[in-house]
Amino acid sequence: MRRLALCLVLTMSLAPAGAALAKEPVKAKVCGASDCRETKDRGALMALTEGGPPRIPPSRGAAWYRVTMTIKIDRGRRETFPIAIVPSAGLIRGGDAAEGYTWMTVSSAAAREYRRMTGGLEPLAASTLEGVGAPKVRVDEVVLPREEPRADRGGASPLPWIAGGLVLLGLAGALVRRRGLPWPKPAQS
Repeated sequence: MRRLALCLVLTMSLAPAGAALAKEPVKAKVCGASDCRETKDRGALMALTEGGPPRIPPSRGAAWYRVTMTIKIDRGRRETFPIAIVPSAGLIRGGDAAEGYTWMTVSSAAAREYRRMTGGLEPLAASTLEGVGAPKVRVDEVVLPREEPRADRGGASPLPWIAGGLVLLGLAGALVRRRGLPWPKPAQS
């Protein structure tokens, strides 16, 4: 029983590794202002895909490089993903304008590899870097809370009725006094 449990644990730990191999980077193209460089080196590609925790975007643009990462998905199918590297800020940006950008810190291995690939390559202008500054918020739809139905209470205030009743009581009292009828006395106990 103990051997079976050990085999199951070892097998389960290998399952995610097999799944991870199904998606792997196969090519990266790093472009500057006038030239591009490409790599298919597996070690370089693994370093280039490393990113740290999410960060807020830089407050303003800086010199940057455009990266197109090609990933093999399964059965030879490939997808490309745009990335921006901002060496002076130590940040990389994934995503696009339509879906939104995600900024992350660059790992030390990725920074080394990007420096190697961009050496002598003129960066793109800071003014062309998108997704910097305060995040833009887009509102697609405004949903107001549902208005609760109210019970029909006549819709009028009771104050006019109360005031009218007091006026009638006052008039009745005045009539009783005018006719000379005595006011009723409270009961003695």
